[in-house]
Order: sequence, then C-alpha cells, then structure tokens
Amino acid sequence: AVLSPGTRQIVSSKLASCGKMKSSLIYLFLSASVLLCAVCAEEDIPVEDDVKAASSYDPAATPTGSFVLLENFQNGLDWVSSAKSQYAGSVSQSVIDGLDGDIGMELPTKAMHYGASKPVSSPFDPSDGIVFQYEITLNNGWECGGGYFKLLSKSDELDLEELEGSTPYSIMFGPDKCGSTNKVHLILRHKKPSGEIEEKHLQSPPSLAKLDKLPHLYTVVLKPDNSYKVLVDNEVQKEGSLLEDFTPPINPPKEIDDPEDFKPEDWVDEALIPDSTAVKPDDWDEDAPEEIEDAEAEKPEGWADNEPEEIDDPEAEKPEDWDDDEDGDWDAPKIANPSCEIGCGEWTRPMIPNPEFKGKWSPPMIDNPEYKGEWAPRQIPNPDYYEDLEPLKNIGSIAAAALEVWQMSDGIVFDNVLMTTSEQVAAEYAEKTWAKRYSVLKATGDKAAEENEVDPAEYLVPSWLEDVLNLPALESVKPTIEPLVKNAFETYGVTKIAIALGVSLVSFFLLLAFCCCSCSGDRQDVPDPVAEAKKEDVTGEDDKEDNEDETEEVEEEEEVVEKKTTRRRG
Repeated sequence: AVLSPGTRQIVSSKLASCGKMKSSLIYLFLSASVLLCAVCAEEDIPVEDDVKAASSYDPAATPTGSFVLLENFQNGLDWVSSAKSQYAGSVSQSVIDGLDGDIGMELPTKAMHYGASKPVSSPFDPSDGIVFQYEITLNNGWECGGGYFKLLSKSDELDLEELEGSTPYSIMFGPDKCGSTNKVHLILRHKKPSGEIEEKHLQSPPSLAKLDKLPHLYTVVLKPDNSYKVLVDNEVQKEGSLLEDFTPPINPPKEIDDPEDFKPEDWVDEALIPDSTAVKPDDWDEDAPEEIEDAEAEKPEGWADNEPEEIDDPEAEKPEDWDDDEDGDWDAPKIANPSCEIGCGEWTRPMIPNPEFKGKWSPPMIDNPEYKGEWAPRQIPNPDYYEDLEPLKNIGSIAAAALEVWQMSDGIVFDNVLMTTSEQVAAEYAEKTWAKRYSVLKATGDKAAEENEVDPAEYLVPSWLEDVLNLPALESVKPTIEPLVKNAFETYGVTKIAIALGVSLVSFFLLLAFCCCSCSGDRQDVPDPVAEAKKEDVTGEDDKEDNEDETEEVEEEEEVVEKKTTRRRG
C-alpha cells in the first residue's frame, strides 16, 4: 500500500521469478521493515491499567454522603485573601500535570507568607465528630514552611480579610517542616470552664509523607468517644485518646506539687557510695600502658624501607607559561610511589591491647546506709482541676478553613479539601480522588524515572548494526535507511525496536542467502511434482478439484522455468 505503482510492478515481476519460498521471505522482509517504521513512528502506549485509572478519575467527583466543606477547585478559586500587609503571597489555580482537567490551589512563589480562607456554608459544631482531609503535591520539594490548615472558630469578630496568625481557630492540622522540625501538627484550642483558652498539642506527632512529586493525603479523625486518628496516605500513623495524648492534657491533674515544699538539707540522694574499707591490690599496676607492640608481628616481604611514600610525577612537565621570577621555582606534582605497594619507610610493629592494662584503681561502690530515696515535693489538691469528658464540645464551632503559612518553597499544590462528620464518607472520597490520582501519577513518574536512568548508549545505534548498514549489498539504499535507523534509536532506544529490527535482519539474511543460491548456476534437477503428487494421491473425490488446481500451478511454474532454461542455453 505504501509503494508507488511503478515500484509495485517491479516488485511483482521479481516475485514472479522466484519460488513460493522465496516470495514468502521477500514479503516477510518487507513486512518486518514496515513494522520497524511503524515502531519508529508510534507514540508510547500507556499501560492498560493506567489508562483505565486515568479515564475513571473525575476531578469534579463529589462524596457519596453529606459533607460540611468540599473544595476541588474545579469551579474557580473563590478563597478570600488576607488584606494584611505581611501576606504578600497570593494563592493561584494550578493545573495538575499528568491528569487533564485537574486543578488545585498553588503557592506559586518562594519565601512568601500566604493567607487565604474559605467559609463553610454555615458554622459547624464538631462536638459530634469531625473528619478533615486534603492533598498536597510538591512540585519543587519542601525547603522550609508550613502546609497545614487552620479551621477558624466562629465569632462575631471573624473577618476573613483580616486573617492573621492570631486569628482564633478550633483545630490546626497538617504538615510542617523546617530544619529539625518534621511533623504533622494536630492542635486543639480548648476552652476551660474558667473561659481561658489553651492550645493542646498532640504528643509525638507523626512525620511527613515522602517528599516526592506525588500527591499525598493527610487526614485527621476526631470522634465524640474521645478517640482520634492521624492518617497519611490513608494509613493510620497515630491514634489514641484525646484525654491522654495531648500536652498540656485536656484535663489537668487532680494533684500538683506543693510549691512551698523544699528538699531538706540533710536529705541523702546518693544510693551508692565508695567502699571505704577497700584497698588497692599489690599487683595493680596503674602505669601499665593501654596498648603494647605486637611481639609476634613480622615485617611483610617486599617492604621498601628506603623508599618515600610519594615521588615526583615523572610525566609532569613545567608549563610553558611558567615564570620563575613571578611564580617561583616549579616543582613537579607528587604521586604515590609505585614501589610502596606493600609498604615503605621505617617499619614498626603494630599496636595491640595490653592484656595487663587495668587503669587507675578506685574502690568498689556499695549501698549507702544513709540513702533515703529520691526526694519529691508533697502533693496537694490542684486548685485549677476540672474534668471535661467531652472536649470536642469546647473547641468552638468552625466557620472557615484557612491556609495561613510561611513557605520558603514554591509549587506546593493543595487539592480535594474535605470536611465531613463521617469517616466512611472521607475514605470513599479518597478512593475516588487521591487513590486514582496517586496511581496514575506514580506510574507516570516511575516510567519517567526509568527512562531517565537508562544508559545513554541505549539511544545509540549499536556498532554491529553500523557494520550491517555498511555492507556493499546495502550501498544503494543506505542513504535512505541510515537516517531512519538513527532516528529510531535516538527516539525510542534499543529495547523498543529490538524485536522489529531483529525480524528485519533475520529476514534479510535469509532472503539474501536464497537469492545467492538461485543465481549460483543452472537449476538443479528436481523431482517431478506432478508425478510425486500422483504417487501420493490417496484422497477422496472431495479433494480432486483441489489437487487439480495445485497440479496446474506446478505445471505453470515448470513452464516458466523451462523457458528461462532454454534462453540461457541458447
């Protein structure tokens, strides 16, 4: 189909002069060549599973159940920016690479303070539980800064355009990294019965997800039974009790140290004392060295006692532009002395631990008969004690989600922000969004990484193929074939075209061998195909027509061969 009419006529005439076997080989060679061209022209085809995942991912997907806040940024960026002067950074919409139509909210500029928030449709009371989750993608790493959200508390004074660090919040959650800090914050602003508000920080918070370019999911679950979970990429990293795992604790201790109680001056804290009756043994040698020479060591054979460890480089030459007056006397650079392979210089015995070494003697320790134990102040009732068994009722209703961070890195993208009361709703939404995005983008990233790690030789024409292209038999077609082959290897590499090229080469050499055989002399005597067919004809009536057609084809081939033979003999 790709040949011109004139070319097809020439090919057809050549094929007519060959037997069936040779014709098949020629067709095989041409087909393999076309296959090679197709490989060179085709774009990479994604893995079937990746195609399915990408096609099934909907950037505008919504949770199957009820939710308080959902932000996937598909309908624009309607977050309120703080008008405070320190918030010079402006969030922007960002297209997520690798997935068509997926949009997130980006921190586009380095070393900026960002302040942006979005109100919920109506103030939300978290006392019956809350689940908050969102995704973060790092396009350019994470040098120093926050990636956490503050769920702002409802108040008559709340003005999102006046957002700042001191704006009251109910919950602060998310990753924070700078220097030695690498943790996922979970902070509750809890209101005491006295009306005082105190921050309660999660003890030993988990670390951030891997700092790669994939989307990572951060989730916090707070339940009315006072349990909590912190999940990273849908896996629980920490869970426990709101009443036990925060500092200061939600509920203060019933008793505290008496601030007016002091340790008595005669209180003995030392549990052990030196034995005053012990005497140093007579054979204790405090002057014995810690190490001694190894008396059994012997100098290795080949040790060069009189050779220096370094010598002048005999191949070094003084630079032509070296000026002794300005640069001083030129000295050849030093190199390791090849005569010192075993060792050189004065040989000394190696040092080994001294079995007689004991060090400075000191008396052994014994129990102190005056020991009274560790002193601690007496306990008194805590005047500020209270017991709050429902702390989620005292962190305040939530009016908005706010991003109030300082960030030294750029290209940090947030997406699929969800606030709900159901852990199941959040998990199902994560499967619709984050899980599919992660799968597709990870497959794309792995493939890119593999391609980036390939040896550059993968994209060079192999030397053996260069030799094939230089064969005299290919001289007339080399100008056409060589650029095609080089372009194929530069674009797709050895692996992707190995099969097609292998088929082409094998077919070519088989074709060349048969053509050489056909031109080596007169046609050899061959058995009469008609006679052989008659001898072996044991078929029934149903096969007679087929046999007759085959006989006619054989007779036509014999006639052509006979004509050629007659011409040669004439």
